[in-house]
Amino acid sequence: MNPIDIKALPFSSKASICWSFFWRGIVITVASTLCAALIGGILGFLLGFGGFGKAVPIVGGVLGLMVGIYFLYLFLRWLLSSRLGSFHLVLVQADE
Repeated sequence: MNPIDIKALPFSSKASICWSFFWRGIVITVASTLCAALIGGILGFLLGFGGFGKAVPIVGGVLGLMVGIYFLYLFLRWLLSSRLGSFHLVLVQADE
């Protein structure tokens, strides 16, 4: 495996890599937002109905953070397992 410096790539390859990151980021952002809104709405309704209305902002914030971290993990896994143009991201030891 030969490492490639991104500065040495032609513009079309750089654009392809950037586009791959961009559209996946948009998909993950939309999915994360929809899931957090759905889960937060259901939990907020249940907490409000149960008389714990003052806890809704705190619980919602923590829940939103947890959903965001989970979707960030999914985003990184997706990037590391996908083709980005004609390339793959590869993790290597920093000592190499």
